[in-house]
Amino acid sequence: MLRLMNEVWGNPETEEQMLAKLEGEIKVFFAQHKHMRQLHEDLCVHVLEQKTEIDGLRQSYADSQQAITLLETRVKNYEEEIAKRPSIDALSAQVEVLQAENESLKKFLKESSEEETKKRKELSDKHIQEVSDLAENLKKSQQRVKTLAAKNKAHEAEAEAIDKLIFPTLGFDWTKESTLKRSEAYEEARISIDNLIEACRRIAQSLSLKRAGTKLIDTMTKLMRQVPELIKYWQESSARRVTSLVLATCKAHFPTMNLADIARGAPKGTYMRAALAETQGFDRVFAGKVNHSFWYNKYDLPTGFSDAEDEEEESADEGAEEGSGSSGDHSQEASGDDSGVGSAYDASDDDQSSE
Repeated sequence: MLRLMNEVWGNPETEEQMLAKLEGEIKVFFAQHKHMRQLHEDLCVHVLEQKTEIDGLRQSYADSQQAITLLETRVKNYEEEIAKRPSIDALSAQVEVLQAENESLKKFLKESSEEETKKRKELSDKHIQEVSDLAENLKKSQQRVKTLAAKNKAHEAEAEAIDKLIFPTLGFDWTKESTLKRSEAYEEARISIDNLIEACRRIAQSLSLKRAGTKLIDTMTKLMRQVPELIKYWQESSARRVTSLVLATCKAHFPTMNLADIARGAPKGTYMRAALAETQGFDRVFAGKVNHSFWYNKYDLPTGFSDAEDEEEESADEGAEEGSGSSGDHSQEASGDDSGVGSAYDASDDDQSSE
């Protein structure tokens, strides 16, 4: 602002210096004028003294003539000096010029002061308006900040609620104070869920459950609910087949053996621990002869877990198996013939040689 005023109206200090310089010159002028008047007065006194001397020297003409010559010389010198000095009219003209310049400067300073006052008022009004606008913008900004803070707080609360729903279920002990970021914790949770689903999928595939490759958690959950019963049924099927194989083998070696008596348990007085010790190793032999997945019904699933086309293909496959395998097994078991076991057993080298 000050620089702008200096460029428009000039530097007030410079103007004050000019006025001070002008006043100094005026003082010097009047001082010089006073000195000149003093010289005139001195000259008048000196002339009177010369006249007195002339009157006194009239008695001595020669001396007076010499004194007059000297006086004329001195007067001539004084006149030359006076001629060199400015006249009173010239000094008066300079004073008038300086006074006119002084009046012009006063007028310019007055106009500059009025213009400065006007500019200051305009700038003051503009400043007040800008301060008002700034306060309004600041108020709006604070309101937006409060709104964003409230939304952020709500989002944070929602995120914490999600954390409480997800992390404890997966066994994650994560809080906001943890060094691990929430996004990284979500990534680890996702990996854990993927690993869990993959493990469930492998279990379902091992049990030959339909649609085990699906990525739908709800479908996989329904499949996993069947796993315990299916494993139990598979175990029972394997146990029944091994038991059937052992009893059939014993019956072949001892035709007179009554299976009903054996089903009642060991005879009284039998030392079961010693008897079981004698069977060590043979249990693995008989277990290895059985195809443990043969008796497992792979297609016994609840409604909605298999596609229509797969069900038609499965029904056709089941019909073929019943015609070639399952019905033969039941008829062969009823007749006691060991050669009709089919894929239910894996024949060993000893069995093939005995046959």
